[in-house]
Amino acid sequence: MSSAITEKIQKLRDAIRYHDRKYYIENQPEITDYEYDLLLKELQHLEKSHPELITPDSPTLRVGGEPLTQFSTIDHRIPMLSIDNTYSDNELREFDQRIKRMAGIDAHQDVEYVVELKIDGVAITLWYENGLFVRGATRGDGIRGDDVSANLKTIRQIPLMLEPFDKKHKAPPVAEIRGEVYLSNKEFQRLNEEREDAGEPQFANPRNAAAGSLKLLDSRITVRRHLRLFAYAIGYSEGLELKTHIQCLNAIREFGLPVNPHARACKNIEEVIRCCNEWDKRRGELDYMVDGMVVKVNSLALHNQLGATSKAPRWVISFKFQPEQAVTKIEEITVQVGKTGTLTPVANLTPVLLAGTTVSRATLHNFDEIARKDIREGDHVILQKAGEIIPQVVSVLKEKRIGTEKPFAEPAVCPACKGTVVRDSEEVYLRCHNPCCQAQVKRRVQYFAGRDAMDIEGLGPALAEQLVDKGFVKDYADIYYLRREDLLTLERMGEKSSQNLIQAIEKSRHRDLDCLICALGILNVGTHTAEVLAERFDTLDKLAHATQEELEGIYEIGPVVAKSIVGFFQNKHTREIIEKLKAGGVNTHKLATQRSVKNPKVSGKSFVITGVLQKYSRKEAETLINGLGGRVLSGVSKKTDYLVAGEEPGSKLDKARELNVHILDEAAFEKLVQIP
Repeated sequence: MSSAITEKIQKLRDAIRYHDRKYYIENQPEITDYEYDLLLKELQHLEKSHPELITPDSPTLRVGGEPLTQFSTIDHRIPMLSIDNTYSDNELREFDQRIKRMAGIDAHQDVEYVVELKIDGVAITLWYENGLFVRGATRGDGIRGDDVSANLKTIRQIPLMLEPFDKKHKAPPVAEIRGEVYLSNKEFQRLNEEREDAGEPQFANPRNAAAGSLKLLDSRITVRRHLRLFAYAIGYSEGLELKTHIQCLNAIREFGLPVNPHARACKNIEEVIRCCNEWDKRRGELDYMVDGMVVKVNSLALHNQLGATSKAPRWVISFKFQPEQAVTKIEEITVQVGKTGTLTPVANLTPVLLAGTTVSRATLHNFDEIARKDIREGDHVILQKAGEIIPQVVSVLKEKRIGTEKPFAEPAVCPACKGTVVRDSEEVYLRCHNPCCQAQVKRRVQYFAGRDAMDIEGLGPALAEQLVDKGFVKDYADIYYLRREDLLTLERMGEKSSQNLIQAIEKSRHRDLDCLICALGILNVGTHTAEVLAERFDTLDKLAHATQEELEGIYEIGPVVAKSIVGFFQNKHTREIIEKLKAGGVNTHKLATQRSVKNPKVSGKSFVITGVLQKYSRKEAETLINGLGGRVLSGVSKKTDYLVAGEEPGSKLDKARELNVHILDEAAFEKLVQIP
């Protein structure tokens, strides 16, 4: 075996681990996603050619092969106990006094604590031996949990090998790291939008979504959920000499696992109280859900002295936040029809202020939910935001009923087309199977023209409604046969706006293949999966003729997605639409990446884009930068050369200012990218 091959494989693994840490732990990426994927693909190719060189810690093993049939269980070396709760400042002071009494500390002496955000996720444990990840499990009943190692490996924040970068500590012989797996609010919304588009039941909150993702038997599906982790404790260990909880957090961070940056050491209980009340007000700033704070005695010697009850350690307590709720009235219940025919009941509410926004609508999920909660039109209900994101009805105030409230009957026909509706295979959702249902067509047209799909500027929901209602569009392929005189008959469509739309449609004919694949609305296929498919099949015809076995052989494509793709292209109606798209001049091939033109002001420079640009979609701006020899990063760091800031920029703008990164508005960006 060539030593050069072995050395190349090791260098690739080291590079991938390094960039995993920079991206997932330090939030300072140094390469683009595309460059990262090239490293991973090169390693996969070499390992496929030399399988004898594959090691258990290889980054290519993060997603397993065949799905499991069931989870095995693992006994915890040290029980994963629950935490007692408290809800007020005085209860925190009582906890402090109790600690002092049990530890024999003078009542006027201060006890040092560590306060951490209580992440609303799923508790897990990670077991490492000599630095190598061996297995991971859920908390379960506290004594034993499910072995979810395959799914935990999909979380790139979890290192498969502990590698402290400062070399102060060797990896201990045994280290059990405990943490919380969670889903970001942004990812939760994306996942629920995809599930709604696919006609699947939505998750109630981010915690349920994270728990469900960890318990999937197929890790190839889990990897697409983009789970994240915060590590918060060391359980059982050998070879570690640590005296405080803060030292534990620092050691975990050195070993390459993410620790929440907001953990704070407090010299006494009054500082603890101020910290808890501060975060009760600030929790809305976070991109993940927290339901309180965790207060821990800092001294590990005191941990051992205080011990635990059968249910919870005595040296820790949680301060729970009260959920923000509001009372309002359901004026009417309507039914929304999705692009896959799913019927979703929606409560139209008397507008009410909740968690900083005015809420006038709330999903009721499905008709079983309405029956279970006995929700009626005219009811007064308690409302809160699931994960402080999605408004939901918590319960009905039945004592406020006056007799005029009306039960809502499950519809026997589609409210849009009056077609027959049937229960889906899981008997949760009602679905309309009429392919000509106008409500479905409207949603498909909106999705097709969306920013992440064919990006047809000006073709929004209101115009899509008119086009379908007037009979100009019966499916999204009809967009490419619209005439200016048709558009002029529509409301708010004058000469200029009609001409602009015609130009936008013409521009969309030349979108790249991944945009078209995404726009088709294939069940379970979003933007990222569309990019993967376009990379593997350089024409739509090749994708349309791919077998399920061939699709499942692609990295990140599992059997569920493969089945959706095959079923989509086997549909006669689909094949007719694709032929219409081709006849309408829509590109169905992968476009060659243009890297021949270089701009010395752009070449070799790194860019981050934030906010909304007027002349470019995000994808167009990225393609332009890449084509001129630059590269686009996802996060701002000291190595970022330019931040391109459009309208409504996010926190990246603040970070760029903090790091003195050069900031370009759209006009300055356009001037910079002009070819000399």
